[in-house]
Amino acid sequence: MKTSDLKKIAILDVSKAIKEDLGKKDLTTNLLYRKRKDVVKAFVIANENSILCGQIWFDEAFNQIKRKYKGAAKIKWLKKDGETIKKGQKICQIIASREIVLTAERTALNFIQMLSGISTKTNKYVRKLNNKKIKILDTRKTIPGLRFCQKYAVKIGGGYNHRSGLYDQVLFKENHISSFESFSDFILSTQKKINLRKVSIEVENLRDLEILCKYNPKNILLDNFSISQIKKAIKLCSNSKSSIEISGNISLSNIGSFKGLKIDYISIGDLTKNVESIDFSLLIEK
Repeated sequence: MKTSDLKKIAILDVSKAIKEDLGKKDLTTNLLYRKRKDVVKAFVIANENSILCGQIWFDEAFNQIKRKYKGAAKIKWLKKDGETIKKGQKICQIIASREIVLTAERTALNFIQMLSGISTKTNKYVRKLNNKKIKILDTRKTIPGLRFCQKYAVKIGGGYNHRSGLYDQVLFKENHISSFESFSDFILSTQKKINLRKVSIEVENLRDLEILCKYNPKNILLDNFSISQIKKAIKLCSNSKSSIEISGNISLSNIGSFKGLKIDYISIGDLTKNVESIDFSLLIEK
């Protein structure tokens, strides 16, 4: 995704977040300060090791608040998205009015904390798998309204993006297939409507996989298969042109067990569903 597209997404994401947090005005800051030109210097500091992500959203929070207060805010980044951050390191410097800093602080931090959490976790999966031939994919298990920024964080962490939504890829899953009397009926009916070599199809067992391999779909998704079942599935698909994806109950504790398998993708809902935010602090210099 282009930087210009990310900025458009950030504008929308941040706008909603600021409305949620600010409402009509910051009651506390409004009481404390009369001078809007009370310029301060602040730093964001990492309180734990991480992979940094979310600069565009952080910047946009300050952009929107400074426009609201008709002031200025300068942010100097000391680290970039994708860089490893160590506990105690400063990641950026902010020079702005105290009012702008205090009003934008929480929204800006919320984004980099969440997105850095996703990029950091993704990077852990990539390093533990330690196989460049297998791509780790995200899923649609995202926070409503924040899918694109979460998927951006996955890429920053070294992962890859699966489909963005229901609109950009055909993927038949268990509940689609259950509409038919049998897996064979599903195949026979579906191939009349679309070329199966253009779609992804999920299978729940080796029996259905044996049927599916004959049709060479674009991608075969093995859902909740054990290691031994995956190995059998790979043999069944040995003459197929389909790529192989696995999913279901993948965690940091077991990702390493898939390293030696001849598969193409591992899709992991944990990347964006179970977000563990990184702790950052914004401190104003006295």
